[in-house]
Amino acid sequence: MVRGRRNPLYFGLPVRLKTARQNLSFDSVALASGLTDGSTVLHLERKRGHVPRLDTVERIAYALGLSPAFLAYGVESDGSQPTEGLRCEGVASRLRQTRVARGLTMRALARAAGLTDTAVRSTEAGTSMPSIATVEAFATALGVSPGWLGYGIGPMELPGRRRVAATPAPSP
Repeated sequence: MVRGRRNPLYFGLPVRLKTARQNLSFDSVALASGLTDGSTVLHLERKRGHVPRLDTVERIAYALGLSPAFLAYGVESDGSQPTEGLRCEGVASRLRQTRVARGLTMRALARAAGLTDTAVRSTEAGTSMPSIATVEAFATALGVSPGWLGYGIGPMELPGRRRVAATPAPSP
């Protein structure tokens, strides 16, 4: 838990990656993903280093035959590989359209997400590829699914989280 709140969805990436990789070597996954070597995959699986960018997770997901929304956030969906380009390349337009539809300025979104104005501006302009943590922060602030915002996969709306009612203690 993070300060009394649920852990972000991307925290589960190392476990999902390890489960999907099974008997494949780090280098073979990296090679299939177009990465330079297996150290990126190793570090992601072992929770070392920085949080990966959307495109890195998408490439690894496709190499493993997974949906990038599932690998990044655990969001079940049909995320078959697109015929041209990467799905994450649409994050800029999805972010801008959703922000405008919600009536938020870049500064208001940045504050709601706990990020900087520059993070919003550079993501919307397409000048930088955000990390999966940044996209999840944007998605939470906008009330949309991070799988949809980052990859255009699944429904736009956040999947409802069920609350389990506490069972009353038996009467004496």
